[in-house]
Amino acid sequence: MAHPVRTAAEKIQPWLVETRRRIHMNPEMAFEEVETSGLVAESLAEWGIAVKTGVARTGVIGLLDTGRPGPTLGIRADMDALPIQEVRETPYKSRRVGVMHACGHDAHTTMLLGAARVLAENPALLEGAGGRVKFLFQPGEEGRAGGRLMVEEGALDDPRVDLVIAGHVYPAMASGTIGTHTGPTMGSGDKFFVTLRGVSSHAAYPHNSRDPILAAGHIITALQSIVARNVNPFDSAVVSVTQMEAGVAINIVPEEVRLSGTIRTIHPEVREMVKTRVADTIRGIASAFGVEAEVDLQEGYPVLMNHGGATALIEKVGGEILGEGNVLPAPLSLGSEDFAFMAKQRPAAMFRLGIRNEKAGIVYGLHSNYFDVDEDVLQLGVSIFVQAVREFLANPEPYAN
Repeated sequence: MAHPVRTAAEKIQPWLVETRRRIHMNPEMAFEEVETSGLVAESLAEWGIAVKTGVARTGVIGLLDTGRPGPTLGIRADMDALPIQEVRETPYKSRRVGVMHACGHDAHTTMLLGAARVLAENPALLEGAGGRVKFLFQPGEEGRAGGRLMVEEGALDDPRVDLVIAGHVYPAMASGTIGTHTGPTMGSGDKFFVTLRGVSSHAAYPHNSRDPILAAGHIITALQSIVARNVNPFDSAVVSVTQMEAGVAINIVPEEVRLSGTIRTIHPEVREMVKTRVADTIRGIASAFGVEAEVDLQEGYPVLMNHGGATALIEKVGGEILGEGNVLPAPLSLGSEDFAFMAKQRPAAMFRLGIRNEKAGIVYGLHSNYFDVDEDVLQLGVSIFVQAVREFLANPEPYAN
């Protein structure tokens, strides 16, 4: 017998594809999601869902109320694109030069819209359940901390969200599967920006210089020893120098070098230790070479902690929608995710939605300029969200505590 939620989601699959392609062709960068948020707000209003716009600048919140007492489940999707030039040739290729949905946020937005539509148009699915659903459409996930701004502006309050979930497309897992993980799930992402100032000279007379390039080379090499010789091998950490700017001419030792990079960790104590060691290493080596060092360490996204009960909710409904054999363990990731800000405030969990389809050529990783989504999974994401609403509103106790 067909699952009623799967049946309802399958009926709107053509609309899901059309909506995802519309968003994909018109990608918008962080806090510029004007067209996308307009589409979201208009669609929610059309289905009779209460709408609040202008949250975190371009975010949208929809509220569906059953009219019966009960808890509030939040579901979050991100809307922003990346500064990447799409090269994969499809009928729905990005129309905006240098901007692309290379992380699946177009699919996330579409699936959450689809869940809202299914729930609004099929009220019988919530018979016997009471409470509310908050649809949280968030801007600025890609490095701009839109999730933190949503929290600061009360997105999880009035009415208070009791539990919040999210999904993220994942090209390393096959379509038709999801991945879950309890506890620390995605790493913190901190940034460092370094300016090294020495003394410039003619390249033929290097003894008259204080060479910041030479210092930078030793710093880059030494930074790799922080993880190798300071972090327990059973813990996780990454220190990467990802940008270097230096030099004005081939025959001049420059006065200044700029470096920047990222620090990724899982455990709070490791995070603080690594940041301290990065700053100390840079300053110490710079001093040894007679070069001044300015170090700017900027705190980024915190570790994403998946709540046990919220994860159990996803696993239960995932098994009902996909079959228990298609709910798999998700690997720990040192990628960072600003859903972590919501997870610090409420019981929360993010699951990974497999999109890999080798026959269709959907094999490229997140942030690749060839990235694409297996659109057959859109109805699956919708179904998981809708079934999570049905389960949580009918029986919240096992999951929110």
